[in-house]
Amino acid sequence: MVSPVEQKQKAIASLFLSVLIWGVSFPVIKVALNEVDPLLFVGVRFILASILVTAYLLFTRRSLGRLLRGRVLWILGITNGVGFAMETYGMSFTTASKASLLVNVNVVFMAIFSSILLGEKLNSRGKLGILLGLLGVFLTTTGGDLSVLSSGSAVGDAIIFAGGIVWAYSMIYNKKAATQEGLTPMEVTQSMILTSTVALLPFLPLSSFRFDLTPLSLSALVYVALLCTIVAFFLFYKALQTLTVVNSGMVMLFEIVVAIGVSFLFLGETLLPIGVLGGVLIAIGILLVS
Repeated sequence: MVSPVEQKQKAIASLFLSVLIWGVSFPVIKVALNEVDPLLFVGVRFILASILVTAYLLFTRRSLGRLLRGRVLWILGITNGVGFAMETYGMSFTTASKASLLVNVNVVFMAIFSSILLGEKLNSRGKLGILLGLLGVFLTTTGGDLSVLSSGSAVGDAIIFAGGIVWAYSMIYNKKAATQEGLTPMEVTQSMILTSTVALLPFLPLSSFRFDLTPLSLSALVYVALLCTIVAFFLFYKALQTLTVVNSGMVMLFEIVVAIGVSFLFLGETLLPIGVLGGVLIAIGILLVS
């Protein structure tokens, strides 16, 4: 029998894998948005994932209706879809590094929502971990210089930040779906994809429908649809069966380090030495909360 400690370690490892995949997605999406309208990109991303999910369900003769029933699953899908639309649209105005900061700072709101709606208690060690993690986020993305936040579009930044808050609320329903609906992690993933796709459809008429069919745009779409939307979310829901919302949120802060590192290497976005210190603080924060 697997001990609780071993189970938690496996859950954290599973979540770290999903975080690595999602961290890379920020620069991937940023590059793709040079060739694809943001709202069209996120819509096609989920439509493609839905086609793959539906094909799998039909091939295995599994029930589709079971994944579309219940208030929790639909709230999860709607909030997740809206959050993705806001993040992707906002990224067309700002850097991949800053987008990762503005999205993942939602760990603060996760703690608030989970305390109010799930009754999850946060001890002093956890609170210190959150503070260190957020300080690490600030140092990693800004280098300690607040003026950096004035670059890019303030409107785009605000949209991404608001999307992060929507996701923080969505995390409550991610947790409920993973633990209270009697579904496997794969079934929750399939349900989330299908309901999120429905939530994203109203955003499509707002796009310009610009889509340059190039190897870059197509490979980016395959990466986010297959790896980020199906594989990473499956690992995420597998981890959520064991971890609390706040635990998960803190581990997900490492997504920022991945996003900034990849953006620095391939997009030339600046990574200051003080950012390394920020990464260390994030790692310490994760350990404290976990």
